[in-house]
Amino acid sequence: MTEKQVDRKYKYTKQLVRMAIEHGMTNKEIAKKAGLSDKSVAQVTRWRNGDSLATERQMRFFINEFGDLLKRKMEHLFCYKDDGVIKHFKLSGDIILRHAYKEKVRIDRKDLYVGILRIVMIKHSEKFTLLSQYRMGLEERDRGQSLSGSDIGKLVQSSSEGANWICYKADKFLNAKEMVEATDAYAKSFLDGSNYMRIKEHSNHSEIMFLVREKMMKNGFIAEDIFDLDAQDEIINEPKKPKER
Repeated sequence: MTEKQVDRKYKYTKQLVRMAIEHGMTNKEIAKKAGLSDKSVAQVTRWRNGDSLATERQMRFFINEFGDLLKRKMEHLFCYKDDGVIKHFKLSGDIILRHAYKEKVRIDRKDLYVGILRIVMIKHSEKFTLLSQYRMGLEERDRGQSLSGSDIGKLVQSSSEGANWICYKADKFLNAKEMVEATDAYAKSFLDGSNYMRIKEHSNHSEIMFLVREKMMKNGFIAEDIFDLDAQDEIINEPKKPKER
């Protein structure tokens, strides 16, 4: 391995450090194995929180120790239907967002919030995949109708959350800009009811747009429509005071 390679930033620093902690290592031990002084625990905390990346040289012990386990943990299983038959596929990458639209259902004088649509954002190095899903068991339900108590009984209630969802669309290997555009299109489907379940929900539209931009920003991409307040003289106006009578 060349000098340039070992000094290259290791993109899965956060995941590998957290895995080391799950296996009983302290921040002090991690710092030492990374070639830092045992007083550099603050740097390990930044790695763990995803605020900075270690080099491949610093992560070498952890790559050798946990690399195979990390690879398995980065593989995710999903369901889809083909002519009514449930089939499975896997994708490798880092899941950066799961967001479910939940509908309120009144049962026995109690309000339940039931997830019926979901998106999953997966990052593979510099590319992304967007999965659109619906809750398994809703296939025969009339779309656009509110959930009822009888609908709840048809829903799959697996202890494994992933088994509760069916993928009906996959936008694969998008760049960051395309990912924002794809999720914006999904979000806008809640304004006109063009989504899979024909739901109109304005608050979900704005929530999705915010969450996606926040997650993309944390992964190093700033959407074009985000203003940098530090760089602007004034982009937010104070509310106007009511005129005195």
